[in-house]
Amino acid sequence: MSSNILFDQSRGPSKRRAVDNQDFMAVILVGYGENLYPLNQGTNVVSKALLPIGNVPIINSVVDWVLAAGLRDVLIIVPPTFYTSVAEHVTEHYSMATHPKARIDMKRTTEGEKDDEGDDESDVGGGREGTARLLRRFKNWIRSDFVLLPCDLSPPTSLSLTSILDKHRSSPDAVLTSVFYEPTESVKDGEEKVLVALDKETSELLLIQPLEGMEDDLELRMALISSHPTLSLTTRLSDAHIYVLRRTVLDLLSTRRSKDLDSMREQVIPWLIKGGWQKGLGRRWAPILNPPKKDPFAAALARSTSTNPSSSPYSTLSPGSSPTSDHTPLPPTIPRSTSRSGSQIDSMQNSMVIDPEEDVKASIKKDVIGWKCKLLITAPQPPPAEPTQQHKGKQNKDKNIPQYEPDYLIRANSLAGYWELNRRFLKSLSSSTGGTNNSNISQNKQIQSSLEDATGTLPAISPQSQISPDSLIGEGTRVGEKASIKKCIIGRHCNIGKGAKLTGCVLWDFVTVEENARIENTIICSNGRIGEKSQIKDCEFGTGFEAKPGAILKGERLIAGQEA
Repeated sequence: MSSNILFDQSRGPSKRRAVDNQDFMAVILVGYGENLYPLNQGTNVVSKALLPIGNVPIINSVVDWVLAAGLRDVLIIVPPTFYTSVAEHVTEHYSMATHPKARIDMKRTTEGEKDDEGDDESDVGGGREGTARLLRRFKNWIRSDFVLLPCDLSPPTSLSLTSILDKHRSSPDAVLTSVFYEPTESVKDGEEKVLVALDKETSELLLIQPLEGMEDDLELRMALISSHPTLSLTTRLSDAHIYVLRRTVLDLLSTRRSKDLDSMREQVIPWLIKGGWQKGLGRRWAPILNPPKKDPFAAALARSTSTNPSSSPYSTLSPGSSPTSDHTPLPPTIPRSTSRSGSQIDSMQNSMVIDPEEDVKASIKKDVIGWKCKLLITAPQPPPAEPTQQHKGKQNKDKNIPQYEPDYLIRANSLAGYWELNRRFLKSLSSSTGGTNNSNISQNKQIQSSLEDATGTLPAISPQSQISPDSLIGEGTRVGEKASIKKCIIGRHCNIGKGAKLTGCVLWDFVTVEENARIENTIICSNGRIGEKSQIKDCEFGTGFEAKPGAILKGERLIAGQEA
């Protein structure tokens, strides 16, 4: 399929392009949201990238974060099912008029280079390709070092992407810089539990291992302990899936067969970490991850018609390498058994086994600089110091002083994370408006009331309704008289009936709540309908779900067509 570049500043009347010194590009992967049931199932399912946080799709926070760091080249890889909706949204909100310097390229997961012969979609996850396989497929679209990002990330205000990239830049021997974070209490249960080994003095990441399925005894190699005597272990951290990677990592993936590749997080990242301290693995991968720099004199000799560049004493080129390449030839993949038994992770690990009888060739010398895997830990700033007795009286008098709210990194990859992001949005809305939202709603009610007198039509928001200042009402939404909305996010073009009461709810677009319904702490996806006099509490409903009039539901997760 053809490439779809949404906007590219390089296109124009001038054929000469200005020099662009971008040393990084961003790659954003859009997944299916497997842990978001029932939001991810039913009719007309919304992509995880378009999950609304305060009526704004979550992918906006990721793209804005990237552009704020000065990155211009962005590659977004989307499953074909969601390609059209995500592409339309990005085209509308990141046009050339609003972001003239950005170059955003949208790709379907089925595009890119073809996989190896004999591979088919059934090899990996029933057609849902792993991240490592996708990166291998799109390696020719990634021409520089890059940062790999999920589409469901909401970074804290204290963490800029620039600081992460600077961390990577400051370590010339780093092939990976990974971000870990301390999760907030409300999402801890939904996060993957991992054991992380790190060296705080050198900021090196030494081990990452899921706790699930781990044995009671932990074995650490003496080579690791001796090289890092200040090693420490922790289970408090979660992986943010933010990886700054050297471009040569894609060359490493190219030496693997497509069907041997699956997940970057579960498969490739742990092996990169292990290769940073295991000498044998480091020697084997050094020609790929740390290729010798191209000698300009040798490159000139390569173009000579009378000199064999590989025979020159000044040449760094081997007979099998290209004179225009910065990289040495990639070592071949060790053939594995033709049996299809075992997991894909085992397949890759078996293909990376170091042969103890293999000669260390001339290109792998003792003085070859190894690589390191760095980590950056983000955690909320500590709360401010307690006020002294002398200032407590003044603080009690001034009730407008905002309370300290820890600023966590949160991902919308689970229901708990999605709930927390919307709660955080409402808290920020309440603290920033300070009641101005309520006054604006009152002003709108007065204007709409006067329109009713002139036109004889009902106003969009009834003057007799009650809407708290820490609520958000989307464009085109109608609110009936005596309806009550507290601490809610209401999407666009919703209809809240007469006497309905909503507390702590998130409603997507085109939701209908009929008269006298009572809804508390509930998510209702697009085109949902709640019947009159229903009582709903602590529920999540997928797109198109309908609750019958008088229904009483508590703690349910349902999609369209299901009944409690």
